[in-house]
Amino acid sequence: MRQFLIIWLLLAGFVAGAQSPTTELSDVVRQLVETIAAGSEEADIDLQTLYETYEALLEEPLDLNTVTENDLQQLQLLNDFQIQSLIEYRRRYKKLYSVHELPLIHGYNKEIAAQLAPFITVVAERYERRPTLTARLTRGHHKMLVRTGRTLEQQQGYRPIDAADYAAKPDSRYLGSPWATYIRYRYNYRDKMQWGLTTRNDAGEPFFAGGNRQGFDFYSAHVQIADAGIIKRLIVGDYQMQFGQGLVAWGGYSLSKAGDPLAVKRYERGLTGYTSSNETMFRRGAAVTLKYRQWNLSAFASYKNIDATADSNEFTTIQTIGQHNTVSRMANKQSVSETLAGSNLSYRFSQFKIGLTALWYRYGKNYNRDIKPYNRFELTASQNANIGLDVYGVWRRVSLFGEGALSANGGWAVLAGALFDIDQAFCLSLLYRNYSRHYQASYANGFGETDKTANENGFYAGIQWMQLADITVSAYADAFHFPWMRYRVYAPSHGFEYWAQVDYRPDTAFSMYLHIKQEQKQQNISDNNTAVVQLQTIDALRIRYEISYELSAGLSMRNRIECTRYRASAKEYGLLLYHDIKYAFARWPVNASVRFAVFDTDSWNTRLYAYENDMLYAFSVPAYYDKGARWYFNLHLKVASRLDFWFRIAQTYFINKTTISEGLTQIDKPHQTTMKVQISLKF
Repeated sequence: MRQFLIIWLLLAGFVAGAQSPTTELSDVVRQLVETIAAGSEEADIDLQTLYETYEALLEEPLDLNTVTENDLQQLQLLNDFQIQSLIEYRRRYKKLYSVHELPLIHGYNKEIAAQLAPFITVVAERYERRPTLTARLTRGHHKMLVRTGRTLEQQQGYRPIDAADYAAKPDSRYLGSPWATYIRYRYNYRDKMQWGLTTRNDAGEPFFAGGNRQGFDFYSAHVQIADAGIIKRLIVGDYQMQFGQGLVAWGGYSLSKAGDPLAVKRYERGLTGYTSSNETMFRRGAAVTLKYRQWNLSAFASYKNIDATADSNEFTTIQTIGQHNTVSRMANKQSVSETLAGSNLSYRFSQFKIGLTALWYRYGKNYNRDIKPYNRFELTASQNANIGLDVYGVWRRVSLFGEGALSANGGWAVLAGALFDIDQAFCLSLLYRNYSRHYQASYANGFGETDKTANENGFYAGIQWMQLADITVSAYADAFHFPWMRYRVYAPSHGFEYWAQVDYRPDTAFSMYLHIKQEQKQQNISDNNTAVVQLQTIDALRIRYEISYELSAGLSMRNRIECTRYRASAKEYGLLLYHDIKYAFARWPVNASVRFAVFDTDSWNTRLYAYENDMLYAFSVPAYYDKGARWYFNLHLKVASRLDFWFRIAQTYFINKTTISEGLTQIDKPHQTTMKVQISLKF
């Protein structure tokens, strides 16, 4: 470990001159994905939707001369003041001539411009007619993508088993092969018309056999038309919904405390066609948004079957992992029907907006949840309804937002926040939330410490300071309280979280940052045998330093060192170091990237997460824990102008183990190797 640390420091210090930036996900997006993954142990977060949003923007960047306020909001990288400042600059000077004008606009600097660079462009002015139906149907672009991969070592669930043992223990073997397969087809005409089909089979799931005689385990399809008269958007098939501040209806990812202290306000996307391969985070039916002057009216209905532990009359738990690779998991597949309907009505005047969201849903069987003291206020009825009122407005240099919501049982939730553009170099964010312990909203995802949007109140404050050239200082503090019990916390509890980061970016070819995060929560004392539950304080501290630089045209590197300390009844520590190399060949259409990492953690409590470069529409954010090393190699080859090929291989090696994992995933070797290949065709 000591020798690798010395080598790492030497490589980090060898930094050369500036070259043109590479086209990849910006550092702020990488950090955002890592932060969400690290904090999502209790949540079913659809990171793929977030990733695909930015990957799509890499292929079709936003034109700063035609981009709308709503488009800029969906980018999730700008606050209200930066958006309004860009719109006002464009209104005043008619148009932008180059993306290099961004640092000249109030609220922007070189670092922000560098973060946005992969997702924006400026094109020549052109006159465009309203697209006809024929143009929508025939002038778009088709894309087909096929991916497959597997773990190369044999896992316990794929080993041969005799008929008698399998009959006695039917869950002792996977139903299918170790190969995972993903196929995606999309047609898109300038976001005015699109349709798509997604199919997926996880490793171990049967294919054209058993419970999947129809072929793949998961199918998703949709057709979407936009900006056709009063129809702002019409979707038939699978879709997602995001309204208000997430207290009633919010599907997909959310950015609560995701590394940007000003990213506390949600920017709703409304109704959107579903493009992810996540098997639970979608609705299936029809949805429409109508626009008339300043009014928007959305209505949607959905009917589908969901996974649950159920019998003929009732179900006890809802399953969200989406895997059906054993007999019991296949038995739970789509065992309960879900019917959902709702609407959203909003009105916008000047810089203010008000919206009303109503949602009703019902399950096809009685919900007989196993009641524990900590979950006694959670939903147990077979149907529920929510209604919420959200507001948003910008007045001078203050942005105000909030939402209040009710559930059918009388539970309530309230959120209110504000952003202050104090001057060009300093911004402040404040947010207060109060969710009653009996608020029930299965499709909510409000700002908070947990994903429940219930049994929590807290106050958050964040700042961003850009007074010094090339340096940005960001920080937030969040104090929260849980009035009722939670899982593994059998008494009211409280906690706090601090986070601070300093970014330094003198040019587009060199950047570094240092961040520190500390969080304290309370949890049951595991060895407590007394009648009265006692809580202990869990203190987690993380420190990360990362440096990125380009050595020559096409050659870039990144180094990171990150350590963590976890303190409960005893102290535990963790350390991660890695070195990345990316190279784009000048004479051949080939890109390659490689990483070598070493890690040493005392337990799962001190695990560390790190984003890994992957192939198009795929992401990797593994947890590094125990003691060992990990490497990966990615290759991207542009075979022809419309045909791309990717290859990826990665291995984790543990230095103090002879077997990895347990149960069906057990490997009787100290290493685990995964391999994936992918082909993409445009036509």
